[in-house]
Amino acid sequence: MATRSNSTRTTKKAASETGEATTPAPAATLPFPVTSASPFGDGYDIEGERNALKDLIEEDDFDKVTVDPRYQRYLELERREALLKQMQNAHRHRDGAEPEVPQAEANKVNFTLGRLTDEEEDSMALHTRESARLFMGRVVEPGRQGYGQSGAKKVGAALRAIWYLSANDNPYADFCLIEASGRISQRVQELEQLIAEGERRLSQLKRRGLNFSVLKADPPVTVNLGFKSPYGYSVVNLVSTFDFYARVVKTLVRKDLLSDKEGYAHIYTQTRACRSIFERVIWFQRYLMKEELRTMARADWLPSAEENARKRVQAAVTLFGELPREVFNGSIVPRHTRRRLDLSEQELRLLDEVPLAGAEPQLEAAAEALV
Repeated sequence: MATRSNSTRTTKKAASETGEATTPAPAATLPFPVTSASPFGDGYDIEGERNALKDLIEEDDFDKVTVDPRYQRYLELERREALLKQMQNAHRHRDGAEPEVPQAEANKVNFTLGRLTDEEEDSMALHTRESARLFMGRVVEPGRQGYGQSGAKKVGAALRAIWYLSANDNPYADFCLIEASGRISQRVQELEQLIAEGERRLSQLKRRGLNFSVLKADPPVTVNLGFKSPYGYSVVNLVSTFDFYARVVKTLVRKDLLSDKEGYAHIYTQTRACRSIFERVIWFQRYLMKEELRTMARADWLPSAEENARKRVQAAVTLFGELPREVFNGSIVPRHTRRRLDLSEQELRLLDEVPLAGAEPQLEAAAEALV
């Protein structure tokens, strides 16, 4: 408000001349609300005083403000707000360090501390060709027709790109990360159960004097990882678990506890389940990274959104389906996210109330243009 800004400048000038902007007024000088959460020693409650003086703050005629009996409280509120801003700036400059820490040391920690890096290069040992193929993927041979297979390296990179998109408050990026994490975790748990069942069968033979060990490659192949997001490591955890599962199945076949056909069927079933997860991630990444959808954010769903935003919503809903409300309003969040938002209660209510699916047929062409 222009009038309030002029008053603020006048007050700040007077405060700078008298030097009183650095210390709060005595507690008994003026009546004011107090709170235990106040940053001031006398408990001055800025928010409570704002509410009490709301009519003065919103008054356009400053002459009326100056003749109001609460004018001195109004000036004190402005002084306290300025003082609080000074305190907050000092806190940020010291990075929240306690008063006992010298300013030079606080600056050194804040500005010169390096990033965390791996002590050694991350790697993974693989023993089976099936897991190696799951890690590397496969491209179609030149001159032939067919479909490629997405590998863990490619999927890890795709999840990293979607992870970065989550910083834009993109709800479908959150949805993809949540879904991928859940499916990977579920697949790992199932593989662990199957591994435990196979090991149980081998252990039963030990009671009869038969000591059968799990097959391993001689030597295994070691691949470097170097993923830049937590999701890449969740993918290789799946590949590593699958690798050991394949070793157990091949052991059961070698020791005549499974037939060749049974062993192939077991490994093929789990391979397809893993690839289903991989291809789903690649599909999400392919469309979310398109120019038309890359800037999508939750604000696109608001009634005040512009035409292009509404088209993005329609296209996304047509492609991916309607978002679960819990994902859209943030009740369910990805295991790892770059989204950093501090939403007000009003904004949270909007996320709970805004329609999640477009209903305008004329916007359906936006989705068709992306396919």
